[in-house]
Amino acid sequence: MKTIKIAGGILFISSLLFSCQADKKNLIDIKIIEKDGLENMTYLPNLEFNEIKDSALFLFDEKDYYRIFTSEIKVAPPIFQNDVIKVRVFTRSQFVENKYEYGFLVRTYSKDGKIKDEMVVASTIGDLSCEGKVTSDLRIVTYCPGGEKTIAQIEKDGAIKILENE
Repeated sequence: MKTIKIAGGILFISSLLFSCQADKKNLIDIKIIEKDGLENMTYLPNLEFNEIKDSALFLFDEKDYYRIFTSEIKVAPPIFQNDVIKVRVFTRSQFVENKYEYGFLVRTYSKDGKIKDEMVVASTIGDLSCEGKVTSDLRIVTYCPGGEKTIAQIEKDGAIKILENE
């Protein structure tokens, strides 16, 4: 009987330890798919991307205004935020040579709304054809068809640092 109680106690403590570990899930995972013979992009979870109207001044930089003339830019609600930073994902689509091209940009903002840093996480725009994801531990991982893989970390201050680039 005593052995059963000890074993039960060990199992209970073990389950508490393992349940407290952070689950590493993807905040967003973007894949390139083929649809009707054309490249398309899909992402999970299904975030709602909206056109930016009222807060464009805060969410955009100078390059974005040029991009708006040639493409449609939408933004999702923050995928991560704390007392210091906010992380948002932008999608950009443009119609080129009878097909749509897509790009996904991860951008960090300070608490007062200033752009801190950004990185393309996935794209079919131009010569790019890369997939990517942002994990719950704030790593940005991109995969390109030639086997290139880039891993970056969103730092506590919102800076994005390349950790590995193969």
